[in-house]
Amino acid sequence: MSRSAQRGTASLSHGSSRRQAVTGPSAKSPAECALLLSQASGCALGEARGLTCLEPRDQAQLAAVLKEARNKNRPVLPIGSGSQLAWCRPDAFETPSFTPIPISLIHLSGIIEQIPGEGTITAQAGTPWSDLISAVAPSGERLPADLPAAESSTLGGVLGSGRSGPDRMKYGPLRHHVLGMQVMLSDGTLAKSGGRQVKNVTGFDLHRLYTGSRGTLAITLEASLRLVPEPQQEWGFSLPVADYAEGFVKAMGVKQAMPRLTWLVLTRVESRVLLKGGLAGCASQVRVDQEQVMAALGGTPESFDLEATRQRRDATEAGSENLFAWDIQSSLRQCSTLLGELEAQLPASTNLWVDCSAGRILVGLDGNDPARVRPSWAESIAERATLIRPLCVGADLHADLSPTDPSTWTTRLTQGLDPAGILGAAAFSPGRQP
Repeated sequence: MSRSAQRGTASLSHGSSRRQAVTGPSAKSPAECALLLSQASGCALGEARGLTCLEPRDQAQLAAVLKEARNKNRPVLPIGSGSQLAWCRPDAFETPSFTPIPISLIHLSGIIEQIPGEGTITAQAGTPWSDLISAVAPSGERLPADLPAAESSTLGGVLGSGRSGPDRMKYGPLRHHVLGMQVMLSDGTLAKSGGRQVKNVTGFDLHRLYTGSRGTLAITLEASLRLVPEPQQEWGFSLPVADYAEGFVKAMGVKQAMPRLTWLVLTRVESRVLLKGGLAGCASQVRVDQEQVMAALGGTPESFDLEATRQRRDATEAGSENLFAWDIQSSLRQCSTLLGELEAQLPASTNLWVDCSAGRILVGLDGNDPARVRPSWAESIAERATLIRPLCVGADLHADLSPTDPSTWTTRLTQGLDPAGILGAAAFSPGRQP
């Protein structure tokens, strides 16, 4: 099994009785169940990240798979290329009794509509994120989120995980740019929310609810995004700082002096902690703004013009979740103090990556193996952190750190949209096997 399939986080969960109804005492191995669903629905089998998956060729075949999954009381998990399987609990694919069968939407791929200059694009869920980038570039537009691993990510996977890049500092979270979706509910019903153009968006914003739900509410089939203009010029900087806590204080000073910053992160390069950031927009405005940024930085920062785009992409890739064991979030007011407490307790070589616009801290692995012991710093930062999410940890530690009971509204929402309980929320729930 791939390492990404062994990593985990907490999310929505079914009640134990509901999960038992899905699994049943006679559950077969995941590969056997995938084969049974394939034979009954006519859907081809494939492989994603070392896992056997179903690969429907169109919406009709996807509906047939869901029908058979309901008939056989077998949970399924919609995926794209499988790059976001890190969201699953560590033992999600090791327990035959409740392992969901992945349904890959890679064949439901392609751009449906993109009119140059209109500022929107509509594509099927299995479309690679990198294809969308290439499609909008000739019209002088770009996607509203700069994400790591664009080549291995799909539109549906990005929206399902609710990912946003460091450039959310300028453009806001990705969910704010989702104009509409077409989804398939667990009973095979098609549902639409929003529209393809900004002027046509009406009704409830269910597409924003689906964004970040990890496929546990409905399966995304297609989505429309609002684009942003490609900037005339980019400029970036890099400033060595003594440590992460000092760097964050400096970052807040720069942010206050120049609110038009596009991105601002703290990262470690070899043995140095660097504050990196950049501007993007109209060339004349960027030139004026960079003078204010340099004055706020002080010291001797490096500045980049021709290499600004590469610097931004490198900083984004450095924040890929697959490189880290923990995801910590806090308010901006508490983040500097929290970073100081972390640095005092972590080995000096521990890699941290900080999105200074969101108060998000990624804590690196100690070696190559998942963490299996509750970290000593978890208790000391608990009051300052709004979230401590395990990324690469052992199953027992994951269960210990994850909340066990979903909120009432979450339970009602999940049961309302997926009454049969076949969309693989159990793959994200913290407890142990039933």
